Amino acid sequence: MPEYPDIYILARSMNQALHGLTIADAQVNQPKCVNLPPEGFRQAVVGRTFREVGQRGKWALATLDGGYTLALNLGMGGEVRLHRADETPDPTRERVVFRLSDGTQLWIHFWWFGSVHVVPPGQLNTHPQIGKLGADPMAEDFTPQRLAEMLKGRRGAIKKYLLDQSFIAGIGNVYVQDILWHARLHPLLPAHTLDTADVERLHGAIRRVLEEGIRWGGGPGEQDIWGNKGTYHEHLQVGYRTGKPCPACGTPVEELRVGSTTSYICPHCQV
Repeated sequence: MPEYPDIYILARSMNQALHGLTIADAQVNQPKCVNLPPEGFRQAVVGRTFREVGQRGKWALATLDGGYTLALNLGMGGEVRLHRADETPDPTRERVVFRLSDGTQLWIHFWWFGSVHVVPPGQLNTHPQIGKLGADPMAEDFTPQRLAEMLKGRRGAIKKYLLDQSFIAGIGNVYVQDILWHARLHPLLPAHTLDTADVERLHGAIRRVLEEGIRWGGGPGEQDIWGNKGTYHEHLQVGYRTGKPCPACGTPVEELRVGSTTSYICPHCQV
């Protein structure tokens, strides 16, 4: 599932490739992934021009003229790819296809549970999913002090809150592994027991790992709009490295279940 760095890379490439282009036509091949009836969706977007593309959590948000937003969520994974005019999309695979004013095409494919929503002006904050997203972990106002306030009184495992999109938006099970390792925190540690030093390390680790994910172009299997693949998986410290030595102390990495997810930890560094 794409996470914060992966969507950042995708949104940045969409901004570079699509800015100023107009949607000449739209074809919906999977009606359940759009938030309007297919013809209503088509009428809402055709003729509109791409402006800035940004993100909120795991959503890529493309501003269209007139104040509309094209909101994309890849669900359990997928692709948003630019194609030539002479290529033919497979309607059984490509969920939504946009034909653009320069002749290129934008194909959107999901493996599972993706969304292509058109949001009218001023309604992002009331969108059923986007409006419930939590703090942006890379925003200026996401400070160690704010994180400490957010964690106050939270008695569940710290990993649970890091993965909760209504708490912090964009972190998933790929990037959380090295976040907790850099912070020297066990994933089952009760959130309310973190002291000031713990919170400061956690805040720094969140920023560090997400920045590294962006620097390496995203995680395993993720691509930008041109198909360039991310290489963050080549730089994992403990994540998905069961039995390999911890980079800090050499202790073999272990895995354990935390709720419905698998965690990878150094049993010496994360206690």
